[in-house]
Amino acid sequence: MKKYKINKNLKIDDFIIPTEIIKEFRFDTRYSITKSKLIIRIPLYYNNMQTENNIDKAKKWASSILLSDKEKYLRFIPKKYHSGQILEINGKKFKLNLREGDFKSFSAKLINEEIFIYIPYNSEASETNNAIVNLQSKIIAKVFKTEITNRIEEINKKYFDVKIENIRLKHNKSNWGSRSSKNNINISTRLLFAPKDVQDYVFIHELAHFLEMNHSKAFWSIVESIDPKYKEKEQWLKLNSEKCNF
Repeated sequence: MKKYKINKNLKIDDFIIPTEIIKEFRFDTRYSITKSKLIIRIPLYYNNMQTENNIDKAKKWASSILLSDKEKYLRFIPKKYHSGQILEINGKKFKLNLREGDFKSFSAKLINEEIFIYIPYNSEASETNNAIVNLQSKIIAKVFKTEITNRIEEINKKYFDVKIENIRLKHNKSNWGSRSSKNNINISTRLLFAPKDVQDYVFIHELAHFLEMNHSKAFWSIVESIDPKYKEKEQWLKLNSEKCNF
């Protein structure tokens, strides 16, 4: 079945919102806002004019939703960064040092718990913000890779004894962790803003997927047998998701 996806940034009120336009086999249109983007679903047969008309309708719809829903509104307010800003993550503090200059590209390095980020002159604000987020995440992933790996392997040895190929830390907005078909465990660097017992719950959750791939009763029984208070951890992540960001 044919499906076309177009990714673009749309200016809605004072926000630049990542948008995914999906043309697929359907007879109606549908709009939704996720944690990170606006999704516009339209029929495959729509011509350019019909598509643009629906994008305009989606922008008006999104504007009304953002104005009426404070939680969704806060998701898309661009975070402001400045030198001297302190990043507190996983029990450690890092100072941000922004350096603008004649650089060919964005880059970063860590010196004595100070994150230096090098920004090319005349970079667009949205591009700079994205670079600062991603570069902080990469630095933090390197800092905590060994610790997180050791903690996951310790939980695995104690409760699961499954074969893990690789453990990776990366900036994932759509989930806190995942287990791939190749037996890799991916952990979002955003999780490192959470308390360590909440982090451990996510590690247990992903390890349990080695035994049960879906979220069946058997899966949750495994999780509960190791972490009887797992529902409290789930609730913490739901309530504090927007705070767990670089």
